[in-house]
Amino acid sequence: METVEELNLTEILTALQDFMTQDGAISTEQRSFYQTFRQHLNTHEGVFRLEDIERLLAAAKTEVPEISEEEFVDMGEAILTRYRVKNADAINERIRLAAEEEARKRALAEAERAAREEEERLRAEEEERLRLEEEARLRAEEEARQAEEAERLRLEEEERQRQAEEAERLRLEEEARLRAEEEARLAEEARQAEEARLAEEARQAEEAERLRLEEEERQRQAEEARLAEEARLAEEARLAEEARLAEEARLAEEARLAEEARLAEEARLAEEARLAEEARLAEEARLQAELEAEAAAKQAYWEAQENLPGDETKIVPDLPSNAEALATENASKSSPLPKIIAGAVLVVVLGALGAMLL
Repeated sequence: METVEELNLTEILTALQDFMTQDGAISTEQRSFYQTFRQHLNTHEGVFRLEDIERLLAAAKTEVPEISEEEFVDMGEAILTRYRVKNADAINERIRLAAEEEARKRALAEAERAAREEEERLRAEEEERLRLEEEARLRAEEEARQAEEAERLRLEEEERQRQAEEAERLRLEEEARLRAEEEARLAEEARQAEEARLAEEARQAEEAERLRLEEEERQRQAEEARLAEEARLAEEARLAEEARLAEEARLAEEARLAEEARLAEEARLAEEARLAEEARLAEEARLQAELEAEAAAKQAYWEAQENLPGDETKIVPDLPSNAEALATENASKSSPLPKIIAGAVLVVVLGALGAMLL
């Protein structure tokens, strides 16, 4: 016969930890209840029977009233489930022995019923025999009545005594029959009570199995919900990352286009500056050539004046009438270059600031 094994301290606390951590983190109330319950377990001596565990759970519940009644019942059920799993073979063996005992009782009741029927049959035969004997006796009495009146009186007294004894015997037999029926009734009631007890145990076992299956289903649904939530968060993170990359690509494209526009503007301004500089240099070269030609003419004139004989009056020519105009024109044509260069520098600075802001 399988021996029922009680839970030890580690198994009790492991079952309680598994229940508290099935949804993730342990709440403050659960942690306080766990510590209080463990202190009660540490002070207990001997093995942990089911009634000891229930008593210690109730003591911890009294000290930690923040734990809800539903959580308290579920924690007790978690420990009870661990006990059932550990002693499944022993519990099944007890159920089998109870069934064998019930079959033995039914066989015993059937044997008693057969014995009672046999006893009733023998009693009926005995009564029939007595009835036949009584008829024979009455016939004998009737035949002897006329011959022996005195004997009749004696026989009547004997018959009275015999009838009294027979009545007493019948009364005793009736009492025995009633006693046997009462014993049979009590046995039947005991059998029915035992059947009811076994049925209740079977119902409790089925209820425990149903609760276990419901708990497994709840855990499975919680795990599915957790996985679905993780998938949803991962999908949201992926979409957010895609949106961030798309925004970065858009900003990079806008920055690239702005940079290309800035470089194009710089190139245009540089080209304009280069053309303006070339025009200025060409104008300066033209003016310089004109000045050099006038200077050469003046030099030739003075040389011609020095070669005149005597005191011939020397004519000093005036400056060319366009000399001042040429100097003014040269200054006005050379002045736009610094303005163009400053404008180009300003555009470059503004473009760089725009790129940094983007």
